[in-house]
Amino acid sequence: MSEEEISLVLNTYMYLDYKEADDGMSIREIVSELETLPDYREGGIHHGEYTVLAKAAANPQIGNMVIDNQSHLMGYGTGTAACSFRSSEGESIYIVYRGTGDGEWPDNGVGMTESATPQQEKALAYFEEVVECTDITLEDRVIVTGHSKGGNKAQYVTMTTRYGNLLDVCYNVDGQGFSQKAIDGFSDALGEQEFHDRRQKIMGIYGENDYVNVLGISIVPKENECYIRTPVDKADFAAYHDIKYMFSERRWDEKSGTWQTVFNGNCNDYALRRGALGDYAARLSASMMQLPEGRRDGCAAFMMQMMEATRGSSEGINGEKLSLLDVDDFGWAGIPTIKGSLLATPEGCQLLGAAFEKDSFSIEMQGTVQFMLRAELLQQQVTELSGLALLLQKEEKEMDEIADRLSKCLWGNFDFKWKLAAEKQKVAQTGKSLKKLAKQLSEIVLLYEKKDEEAAALF
Repeated sequence: MSEEEISLVLNTYMYLDYKEADDGMSIREIVSELETLPDYREGGIHHGEYTVLAKAAANPQIGNMVIDNQSHLMGYGTGTAACSFRSSEGESIYIVYRGTGDGEWPDNGVGMTESATPQQEKALAYFEEVVECTDITLEDRVIVTGHSKGGNKAQYVTMTTRYGNLLDVCYNVDGQGFSQKAIDGFSDALGEQEFHDRRQKIMGIYGENDYVNVLGISIVPKENECYIRTPVDKADFAAYHDIKYMFSERRWDEKSGTWQTVFNGNCNDYALRRGALGDYAARLSASMMQLPEGRRDGCAAFMMQMMEATRGSSEGINGEKLSLLDVDDFGWAGIPTIKGSLLATPEGCQLLGAAFEKDSFSIEMQGTVQFMLRAELLQQQVTELSGLALLLQKEEKEMDEIADRLSKCLWGNFDFKWKLAAEKQKVAQTGKSLKKLAKQLSEIVLLYEKKDEEAAALF
């Protein structure tokens, strides 16, 4: 598995909300403990996430990884749900942040206007404590990652930690952006070059119709972004931001006559681009970010408090409460912005059309396919093609020897000689074609290796 896919699996693990694992356990051992618990069996609230993890753990890269530095065992509260995983070889350390926890929704709203939030600062403190107590050095490969609010925390850590030289890459999975005030703060504190270098470490992995990663202002370089297919019934709005659907497929069940969702241990293919729901969410977010700061703050507070209320809480983890002024801001600025973006923008009209006319908000493939190649597999094909070319060359020589011997026996049989010459020409032409193809593939391999070297130099 690639680092990106491993990061997606580990982020899915965080939503199991399993607090009984001991530091030092392997993921395979944790899966064995979970398989008999009701919440993780079929019909349980975490069955989907468990299925993804259990299937992925069949791969030793995942199954042999060891959990450590669980935040709840280090004295951190429920808002800072994080842990680290070390690869079985010991050379890679993944530090993973869970998405929005109980009471954290209002903290998300604060991040739309302020330079930092209390929960971002706690995530930073956790990261630096792990670096110090684990004795991480430059020889270790350190990957920080998170989904949703966890992705926002991972980005914040990347831009603010004093251990930036030890952090190799950040995989932000569906994590939201920041306020302009926060971005200006990063730039002022780091300086232009360091600000640029740290941004280049951040990779954005988004569900094709995710509606959270577009919130705020993104600091992820466009060339570092990709979209993953998330097959979801368009009526299931929450699923478009649910990480386990990056591992799902929809299958038609003949017995029930309905579509069934099946979860796998490998993530889905890349999408061609962002889908209709994602496009509209991006347009709405951009419109919200253009509101005056006071109005924007009130609208963000109102929406996030409403999200928190769905969990049964009237205030945030840091004591945030909804005020009448927030309600006023949302009524005067938020509702008109939502209405305008939905009815008067191409993205809004596209979304409405898809909602009434299509089964999905996803982009359908129409003649264009994106694909990725692994250089080592391509090199293997080069070797095989070269071998076939040599084999044909050997057969060509054998045909020459046979022709010489037969010509003495069948002197004057021009029909036979003509057929033999034609077959020999076919073999020779095929050999030349294979050599040419092998050469072209070798050039592609060199190009990929060069790009890999350039990418590695950035980190």
